[in-house]
Amino acid sequence: MRWEHPSKDIKGMKSSRLKDKEVILAVTSSAAIYKAIDLARELMRHGAEVHVIMSPEAKKLISPDMFYWATGNPVITELSGAIEHIMITQKPENKVIVVAPATANSIVKIAMGIADNALLTTVLSGMGLNIPVIIVPAMHLSLWNASQVQESVSKLIRKGIVIVNPVSEEGKAKFPSVEEIVEYVFKAVSKKPLKGKKVLVTGGATKIFIDRIRFISNPSSGKMGLALALEAWIRGAETTVIIAKDSLKYAILPREITVKTFETYDEAKELILKHIDSVDVFLHAAAISDFKPRSTYEGKIESEHALRLELVPTEKIIELARDRNRNAIFVAFKAEWRLSKERLIEAGREYLNKGIADIVAVNDVSKGIFGSDNTEVVLVSREEKREIVMELKGSKREVAGHILDYVSKILEHRDNVERESS
Repeated sequence: MRWEHPSKDIKGMKSSRLKDKEVILAVTSSAAIYKAIDLARELMRHGAEVHVIMSPEAKKLISPDMFYWATGNPVITELSGAIEHIMITQKPENKVIVVAPATANSIVKIAMGIADNALLTTVLSGMGLNIPVIIVPAMHLSLWNASQVQESVSKLIRKGIVIVNPVSEEGKAKFPSVEEIVEYVFKAVSKKPLKGKKVLVTGGATKIFIDRIRFISNPSSGKMGLALALEAWIRGAETTVIIAKDSLKYAILPREITVKTFETYDEAKELILKHIDSVDVFLHAAAISDFKPRSTYEGKIESEHALRLELVPTEKIIELARDRNRNAIFVAFKAEWRLSKERLIEAGREYLNKGIADIVAVNDVSKGIFGSDNTEVVLVSREEKREIVMELKGSKREVAGHILDYVSKILEHRDNVERESS
């Protein structure tokens, strides 16, 4: 009778992004070791099979049985005649090594190629097979700032090792959030069609103030903008996201993504026009205010009497951005209300005809899309005078991924045409 460890019940509960992938989680003797259990479980929720290998000192802090419980897989703590370091690194195309937490001692030894325990030997074997390696340091700040450690980190980066920098707080170089580390694992197993490209993303709602304390806005959460930024970064792009301050609570963004925040329409406009010039792709998912009061009031309007507001249209920021950058691929998001699929397509077609966007993502916001983790969009574009229509439905991360894959395809085609004509 064959049975599966009960801990594996959570595999793929959040996504299948790491399905058929194996993560070798190398755990060293940092005081942050307990967080590696949460990391292992989160990787499993995205479909990964996690195998833990522990340094001798790590065993003194947490029993290997805890990691066996967490992953359902036996834990490697020493080498035997089974040559575990060779066995576990076979089929390298399906594997990622994550050293988390990584002590100063382990970082320096990995950089020098020292392999005096099972963990270090396994990492060295993985590097020899070009398995992606991610190192997550966690230690006292004095150790992290030591020249030997920083020189080792620089050396590892030159070798293609990814370092997820610690968070400096309270005199410690602390273990970063599990969510951020998982995003680095996603990136390690993903293709990089946007490498060398600059992508600018917007998201969230702008505010237009009526007086000093009251404003007009909309229910946009910014989740789509956050999803687009993450998916662009995962695909290798140099990514900047211009996002409403209130939206940052919905996702942990890797610190390699440049984040600029706004609250008002004017702040969003200023940031977008400041960053638009040099980008290759502009994904404009922010819900920008369409109207503003003809005049605003200083201080606070008294509430004893009725208030009549005259609203006038705001400038279309995407049009101003297009005037600044005629070469980038512009992806516009257009919200409609209770339209049939045919009318959604027609709305996208009409917007394309304005010559502002290259791709239009049209959605029916009457379906509760604002604030939701899921979405439905109709993507409308043109390729060599041929209209392309795609219906995309699912989580905002999944839909964002499909949009970025399509954008990558267009960029690749443009690059090929440029190479052939030069």
